[in-house]
Amino acid sequence: MSFFYFFLIIGSVAVYLILRFDKQQRRKQRALLKQTNDVQPLLLMQSLGQKLNRLNEALVQNSTKSEIGDQLKKISADYNCGRISIQAYNNQLNELLQRVGG
Repeated sequence: MSFFYFFLIIGSVAVYLILRFDKQQRRKQRALLKQTNDVQPLLLMQSLGQKLNRLNEALVQNSTKSEIGDQLKKISADYNCGRISIQAYNNQLNELLQRVGG
């Protein structure tokens, strides 16, 4: 019978430690999510940079596409001023890339 109480106590202590560790990890996760809530997605920012580079190279090679250059300036100014979101900026750059490529 003493083995039963021994394992009961050991099991209770193990469950208590696991639950305490889980609570600590959830608290850390919530704090991390609060800190990174306003950070723009890194891969999307890198993708935007690559798209801008490709658009600028295409505009330098084809200087006749001034309307696309004007649209690019307008879209970039809108994004920099905060008038459009990063997703809308990405979608509009995709449209411009399709026009230049096709």
